[in-house]
Amino acid sequence: MDMQDYWAIAEADIEIQNPITDRKLRLLDDYCDIRDGSRVLDVGCGKAWLMRQWAERHDIEGVGLELNPAFVAHARSHAPRRGRIDYVEGPAESFVPAPASFDVALCLGSTFALGGFVQAVEWLARAVRPGGTVVVGDLSLKHRPAVDKHQHLPPDAVELAAIMQRHGTEVGAMISASDADFERYASHHRHATVRWMLNHPDHPDREALARRSDDEWTSYLRSTRPYLGWTIVVGHKL
Repeated sequence: MDMQDYWAIAEADIEIQNPITDRKLRLLDDYCDIRDGSRVLDVGCGKAWLMRQWAERHDIEGVGLELNPAFVAHARSHAPRRGRIDYVEGPAESFVPAPASFDVALCLGSTFALGGFVQAVEWLARAVRPGGTVVVGDLSLKHRPAVDKHQHLPPDAVELAAIMQRHGTEVGAMISASDADFERYASHHRHATVRWMLNHPDHPDREALARRSDDEWTSYLRSTRPYLGWTIVVGHKL
């Protein structure tokens, strides 16, 4: 099964495609100083819930980069009342923003699209004007296991902030997902995929989707749930 199809099924019922709540995301309204005329770039925007919310209340100019056509179609079908958002469908690395051309650049849960957290911070910082805001949300390590059998564990929240600082952004705020936030998010995926399997017993992709769903759920229970969190770091470009 194509991975874009899998995620379209797993996230069919959710608008916020990260392990965070709408109430916590609204803190970014102030942290990013969103106002009329703000230029916003969202990498891996998915259904673009956050940017669409901003464009409902402010006359912003937004650009959303997204690989999954189902998510782009959803975002385009929910055009905001005030601001304008253009969507670029394809790999994020294919998009080359003019240097210092945005007021806010976001990458929430999609740093892999730019090669990882460090690469994402570098890429976003180039796109933002001095004084603008870089916002990155990613997995973070809650605590290291007593016996480290895990490969490539992510940085903890302190290390994420230090990376932002080293790449020319003054960290001004952080927002963290709770264990309940993450469990709700993972359970949405599991529920949606199990329901799809029950409703499509003869679909040719059913076994492939079942394997992927099992792998994602097992990884969450064994690794993510005990050891990992999810943190948004907000930095202001110097």
